[in-house]
Amino acid sequence: MRDIFYVLLYTLGVHHLFRYFNGRSLTVLLYHGVAPDTNQGIYNYKRKHISPEAFKEHLGFIARHYTVLPLDESFRMLRECTLPCHALAITFDDGYKNFYTYALPLLKEFRMPATIFLASDFVLKKKPLWVDRLEYAIGQKKLSREERIAEDSRLRAELKSLPSRECERRLMPIERQIGATLCDFSDERAVYAPLNASEIKEMQEIGITIGGHTKSHASLPHLSDPEAAEEIEGSKQVLEEHFGEISKLFCYPYGRWNLKTEQLVIEAGFSGALTTIEGANVPGTHPFRLRRFSMDGLEDIKRFAATISGARLFLRKVTHVRGPAI
Repeated sequence: MRDIFYVLLYTLGVHHLFRYFNGRSLTVLLYHGVAPDTNQGIYNYKRKHISPEAFKEHLGFIARHYTVLPLDESFRMLRECTLPCHALAITFDDGYKNFYTYALPLLKEFRMPATIFLASDFVLKKKPLWVDRLEYAIGQKKLSREERIAEDSRLRAELKSLPSRECERRLMPIERQIGATLCDFSDERAVYAPLNASEIKEMQEIGITIGGHTKSHASLPHLSDPEAAEEIEGSKQVLEEHFGEISKLFCYPYGRWNLKTEQLVIEAGFSGALTTIEGANVPGTHPFRLRRFSMDGLEDIKRFAATISGARLFLRKVTHVRGPAI
């Protein structure tokens, strides 16, 4: 039924109507990665890495209907109320190597800028993200795919709300019990690999901006103030040491923040910060609570059009009916 609903919305051009009404706002898209399907373990079962074919279709749609700007420039124009009509910025979180392999060639083909927010320990120290360690380990269990996905989802929800040290304390026994640890990115583990420094520098030379996303991708509100400050300031410092100037905008891991976190981001010298709150940004949007539309799992162009236009969010609000999980 939902498929039919989105086909109807697309056929009637409802997304064009919402795009018109939101024409003077800034739409920011959130991607995590672009990668082809694989049948190993339960890799990418949450669909945070969309297919190259879907990403190309997204960019084609954007090219026809939006004005794509570098994120920092669009943020400045938002504050100055000088945005062009249908302004849009593209962002990626974390720093997966598949950005370089699959997303970058398509961005170059469409001549579109993007900003990628890097977890500095992931890309510079090659420390796997804990969510990937969990997914890899659970994926090796001798259970049905459905059972493995259910277990990973349950544990992911539990661990995400824990301080970093407690999360690590809980995760290590799980890995030992299963006998599967994402300790490197060789062989079948390459799908979880991060960008390397030379790839990042090459990307910067052709207009890709990098930004801070903490050191370890920790949930900042669950850390002490000194720990959170080190995650924020430490990542900014090391990225600047390796790559020079970075984005003036910070990106909260998991989109989570509180007032203390916000103040620490300000003290670190950032001009704004991005959340995972859905919606478009207008001149009155709080600069440290900027909104984005998540593209995870959005491989259908009809849902994509409804999402980035704001139609999907509006219909959820007025009907109190949740859309497809993404």
